[in-house]
Amino acid sequence: MRKIILIVCILAALFMVSCRPTGTLVPATTPVSPLPTSVLPQSLPTTTLDAPPSPVSTPATPASGIHLTAMMGPTCPGPERPGQVCTQPYEGVFVVTDGSSVEVARVTTDQNGQATIDLPPGEYTIAPKIEGRFPAGAPTTVTVLSGQYVEVEVELDTGIR
Repeated sequence: MRKIILIVCILAALFMVSCRPTGTLVPATTPVSPLPTSVLPQSLPTTTLDAPPSPVSTPATPASGIHLTAMMGPTCPGPERPGQVCTQPYEGVFVVTDGSSVEVARVTTDQNGQATIDLPPGEYTIAPKIEGRFPAGAPTTVTVLSGQYVEVEVELDTGIR
C-alpha cells in the first residue's frame, strides 16, 4: 500500500496537485503536511547493467592505392639548353574512374605535383581535370594490387614550343 501511495504522490506532483499522507489528492495551493518517513521507501532497488560486448576485431585490409607525381613541360620556349630544367610540378585536379568509368576518387596534387590516393585493388584510369586546352594530358590506366601503392608519373604538355 505504501508503494501505491508513493506512486500516487509522484504522479500528483507531475499534475500540480498535492498529496496528503493518506494518499488523498488536493489542489497544490492547499497546504499539506509532508509525507511521514514511514511512507517513504528506505532504499531503492538497483540494477547493474552488463558492459556492452566488445566489438569483434576484423583484420585490417592492407593499404593500397596510387602515389601520383604530375609534371608539366616544356616550360621554356625554344630548344632546351644543357643544364636547363624545362619541367615543373603540376598542381591540379585528377579524376580516378573504375573499370565501369564511374568516378571513385578526385584528388588535387600539391605544389610538388604529388598526391596519394587510397584505393582497393582493381583497375583504374586516372586523368587530369583540365579546363581549356593546356596543359594537355592523356588518361593513364593503372592496376592497383592488394597491399601496394603503384607509382604513377603523369606528364602534361604546356603547348610551349
